[in-house]
Amino acid sequence: MIQANATISATTRATRATVRQGALRLAGWCMGLALCTPALALNVLLCNDDSAAAANLRALKQTLTAAGHRVIVTAPADNQSGSGGALAFLRPISPLSGHERAAKAFGLVAGTPGVGTDPTDADVFYVNGSPVAACLYGIDVQAARQWQAPPDLVISGPNEGSNIGAINASSGTFNNLLYAVARQMPALAVSDAQSSRVDWRTDLPADDHAYEVAGVVLKLVNALTTQARPPGAPLLPIGLGLNVNIPAHAQGGSGALPFRWTRLGYSSDYMPVFYEKLSESPLAVKYGAGVARPGISIAPGGSALPSGITLPEDDSAEAETNVLGQGNAITVSPVQATPEVTGATAAALQRQLNLP
Repeated sequence: MIQANATISATTRATRATVRQGALRLAGWCMGLALCTPALALNVLLCNDDSAAAANLRALKQTLTAAGHRVIVTAPADNQSGSGGALAFLRPISPLSGHERAAKAFGLVAGTPGVGTDPTDADVFYVNGSPVAACLYGIDVQAARQWQAPPDLVISGPNEGSNIGAINASSGTFNNLLYAVARQMPALAVSDAQSSRVDWRTDLPADDHAYEVAGVVLKLVNALTTQARPPGAPLLPIGLGLNVNIPAHAQGGSGALPFRWTRLGYSSDYMPVFYEKLSESPLAVKYGAGVARPGISIAPGGSALPSGITLPEDDSAEAETNVLGQGNAITVSPVQATPEVTGATAAALQRQLNLP
């Protein structure tokens, strides 16, 4: 058993190195990303989990369009943060209630169809459903309709708040990435540590934080388009995507932040926890939800829970949580389309379990 575990450990490192090298073809980009300039115009699909009205999303659309790319947005009508990969199978999309974030921002009344456009921008679509439903609408309907082809790149976000480590499984932003990559499309999930909800408006100042975040994403897109790759090859290796997190920073400070290669990690500052009484959750109390009834809240890795359980921590210097917490770099983590273990690691586990 000890020998088998040692083999798994060694092969795990080897597999990580292989993934790292394969995906580091994208780090051969130009890591002096600010120097890159667009090499070709892309068909870009933008989606998120914050709604089609989010300023981060719309500022990115405007920034990419100004850089010469063709961009469409398909995003939820309402804020759907924390809904993960939820899908309402075989349930028709319902009309708007008029209370959704996008309905309020776009001036749409109750009874408006559940799939439609921003009256001020025909390339911005809302879907009264989950983040993944809205993203799939873009992939399966609008991309085919407008480009007669899949998107060259899918970007989920920039999210209003970080998506790092263990919380990624619960993130609509991150699950949009997984579904796109599983469809063999290059994809980025981008999250901004600043969690303030700001709605889009056409007179948003040019120095607004949303445009600064959009500038960071444009650097990545430029890097992808200028990297050396065979003719016709996709922007990223098939089956791989990138999870990107921008740390909190002073206004105008993003230009000084380097991109750092990281891994997702198994811990997070935002670990989902079931509390028998939400009043025992410091976060729930802070936000006025500290009632004496059961429910889900979040707590940082390392927290001691009322049950006596201690949440795991990830002490790796490469883990997203730890790098982002230092606030001095933008994290870039490679993501596989599925959680399947492949290669030598899978073979070692098969031998350990003695399975044919």
